[in-house]
Amino acid sequence: MNLEDEDQLDLTDLAQNRLSVRSRFHEIKNYHKQNANPDNACDDDKFLSDLVKALRIKSLVVGVGGAGNNTVSRLEDMGINDAETLNINTDAHDLYYSNAKHKILIGKERCNGLGSGNDPSVGAEAAEEDRERIRKTLNADIIFLTCGLGGGTGTGAAPIIAQEAKKNNCIVVTFCSLPFKSEGDQRLIRANSGLKNLAEYSDTLIIIPNDNLLHIVGKIPMITGFKIMDEVLIRNIGEVVNLINNCGLINIDFADVKRVFERKEKYPSGLIGITESLGDESDLIEKSKLALNNPLLKSDPSQVKRCLVSVTGDHTLSLDKVDKIISTISNEIPKSAQLKFGTSMDATLGSKIKIMVMASGPVSPYVRAAIDSDNDSSPINVVGI
Repeated sequence: MNLEDEDQLDLTDLAQNRLSVRSRFHEIKNYHKQNANPDNACDDDKFLSDLVKALRIKSLVVGVGGAGNNTVSRLEDMGINDAETLNINTDAHDLYYSNAKHKILIGKERCNGLGSGNDPSVGAEAAEEDRERIRKTLNADIIFLTCGLGGGTGTGAAPIIAQEAKKNNCIVVTFCSLPFKSEGDQRLIRANSGLKNLAEYSDTLIIIPNDNLLHIVGKIPMITGFKIMDEVLIRNIGEVVNLINNCGLINIDFADVKRVFERKEKYPSGLIGITESLGDESDLIEKSKLALNNPLLKSDPSQVKRCLVSVTGDHTLSLDKVDKIISTISNEIPKSAQLKFGTSMDATLGSKIKIMVMASGPVSPYVRAAIDSDNDSSPINVVGI
């Protein structure tokens, strides 16, 4: 984009192209520098207004395969602001009835719209067939990728989609579920292979084993259980998107979130948890610990290196309650860990207080086992879980 040839800055074009946040900043800065009043050393509101519009963080939620499409559909049904949604599938029927702002049927030649037949190699071939089309749609600063592992399309296509997102310099945060052990070794073997491939291209990889859900709410109807799983994913994604696009009383910005999510080591690590407290002291302590010790993830807080805590309440939210939440979480993580907190107001919460914790450092034992495995022909085997 050459702004020197433009009579007027096209903010829509600038916001929609694949330039990084840093590049978008410099485009705006250079444009206004060329058109600025040399006698005015201050930045005027026009410059700041253009900058805010162009720098608005672009978030994209991508559901891959049947499980991923279901999660995105429920996210759309519940409503999400400040993010685009995209469903990708090899099954035309499932994709048609899914609910997302954008859809891509991959592998038309390979699958004929009939799905991948539970074969990850077919899912991968379908994604290869449409690599260029996939890359063009992954236009965001941060991408939340969601899928179920063990089947065909999510297992085979999701790693290729994550790879294309990284080529576009996106932060890739992947949420994926693992099959029940009762589904047999073959499905677990496929999940292990898919997880290993996903780990190569994900900045943060959040694993939710179905067996953890079984242990927590095993006696409820199956459809209710999977809705709970979707609800967890939806709330996590929705809250992060809301956090990075809206200013709080004490603000957490995209740079803070990026530092937590961005990959720095061999294993893509991370934890995320959200709870709501009634506000009394004992409940604040209990729910703060619960947000950090998400029972679906079973992460180890002693491994936390960076931690963000977001506290949301109505206008009555008091300093002492915020302090109780932060001090509780601070006491649960290493003293060397970097912690930052933010607060925001939400009148709809009433007397409740929402607590969200995001952290880097804890590595899922499933991710470690998948990356360290010598081959992809054995099921995921995590001792003690």
